[in-house]
Amino acid sequence: MLRNIDDMQQWELEMELSQCIGWLIASRNSAAEAEECARKHREAEEEALAQISKVRQRLGLPDSEIDQSSNSSALDGA
Repeated sequence: MLRNIDDMQQWELEMELSQCIGWLIASRNSAAEAEECARKHREAEEEALAQISKVRQRLGLPDSEIDQSSNSSALDGA
């Protein structure tokens, strides 16, 4: 059921609706960009793990998983 509203109220409501729709579109675009970025990072991680495996094989070391907690401290310079 439609309410009776004056022109000014209608304009304000239409502006609010427009802003909400704009925010929704921007949010969806941002999420899609973040998902694409995360996908690229996962692909780069897989490539790095494959390279690590090859180098370990060439060194005669067993292939083992990378411990992420010790890896982050090494990157921090600790």
